[in-house]
Amino acid sequence: MKSDKKILGYDRFLMMALLKEGPLTLEELDDKTILFLSLIWYQQVPEKGEPLMERLFFTLSHLRSELEDERKDKRIGKTEEECEKLIESGWVALVDHHYSLTEEGKKEAQKFVDRMEKKASLVRKDFFKPDAAARNTTVLDAFLAVMKLGSGLVSGSVGLTADGTDATMDTVSAFMVWLGIKYHRETLSTLLVIFGLFFASVSIGYDSVTHLISAFYGTLTPMGMPYLVIAVEGIAILAAVFLFYYQRYVGKVNSNLTLISQSVDSKNHIFIGLSVIAGAVFTMQGIYFVDALIALFISVGIFKDAVDLLREAISARKGEEEDYSQYRLPMEECWEENKLRAFQNWILYILWTGDRKTRDEIIESLQDAFNPNNYIPVLSELDATCSDVHDFDGDWDNMTRPLVELELLVLEDEYFRLTENGSQYLQDFVSNFDYYDVHVSDTILLAMAEDELHHPEGQN
Repeated sequence: MKSDKKILGYDRFLMMALLKEGPLTLEELDDKTILFLSLIWYQQVPEKGEPLMERLFFTLSHLRSELEDERKDKRIGKTEEECEKLIESGWVALVDHHYSLTEEGKKEAQKFVDRMEKKASLVRKDFFKPDAAARNTTVLDAFLAVMKLGSGLVSGSVGLTADGTDATMDTVSAFMVWLGIKYHRETLSTLLVIFGLFFASVSIGYDSVTHLISAFYGTLTPMGMPYLVIAVEGIAILAAVFLFYYQRYVGKVNSNLTLISQSVDSKNHIFIGLSVIAGAVFTMQGIYFVDALIALFISVGIFKDAVDLLREAISARKGEEEDYSQYRLPMEECWEENKLRAFQNWILYILWTGDRKTRDEIIESLQDAFNPNNYIPVLSELDATCSDVHDFDGDWDNMTRPLVELELLVLEDEYFRLTENGSQYLQDFVSNFDYYDVHVSDTILLAMAEDELHHPEGQN
């Protein structure tokens, strides 16, 4: 490898690979690393033309890495340097250019694998089950309600207080949803969420109209402490973005209309928060009616969403087949696109040494690297590797055409060669992970790419 990086504590990553498939050469360990990096779908750079929500998600994902750029003390060395440290620790031995674990190293590596398998099990149990999603939503909604109501009372912001009241209703509704899912009363819990949407649309609409009337007669009391309002709603928006993706994902893969209904409500809270922030900004400029006007349009949108969900619930109650196609699974296209990028990265990587390869040689390498049985630390424990054998021959043009058009590789007499642009691209790609580490949030995001979750039993 030509770049430094940290992965799961990179030493642990290497030891897990050696435990499962060792002894391995330095090149084979580098191969594992590139495969791992290429399959981290949420670290890709947002492209032009992607929907706003996807661009926001990827931007937030990269923000943490950018904030960690100054943490030089956490920078980890190259693969060979990390292996040397493991040798000094007595956990790894080097014999005939192959790295292998010592007896003590095997014990330590097994601990790392056990921890990751336990973490993967907890992620599936505590995050991806419908009742777990409902429970987690309740806890987060309760936190937001307390934060908004408290800050609303302190700042005197009518909009923030109203939003806090709505968040309190959401907490009660989320709790009822959790009970409904837990005790198999999901139809009732779905109707409660829909009722909450209708209530929110009417109450927000009523408040916006009364505020517009007050502004017209000059009796509207402006909010105080607008900076506090902006900060609180900024946090609330980030939470709403998370809840929207989280609820929509768990709801879609489990065919659960209740959670999908909640995801619609969370999406609405993103725009409600933005309207409150807009109101705070305009208040600082002496314009007090803008937030009420925006809220009026939002209330109409919430009402329309509630009507659509009610139709779905009625159809389900009649025994009609539920249509979830209109509720797009967040990031599904990104997962599929990232698989193609992973294949492209691998093509560039195997040409990185300067060796030329034919089409058949490249396809054979792709088949070996992305074989479902190929162990990749962390991803294999999370079932986030490729679960099916891909048709690389049939997909050849889709993989290579963009690389040729971008002048990352060239074809010379049936041999493909990496260009200087290709080499620079791959180095830039690897450098994006200089400070990457696997936290609990990463295990959740990585597990979301599990192929089996995208096609649960009974879902087309």
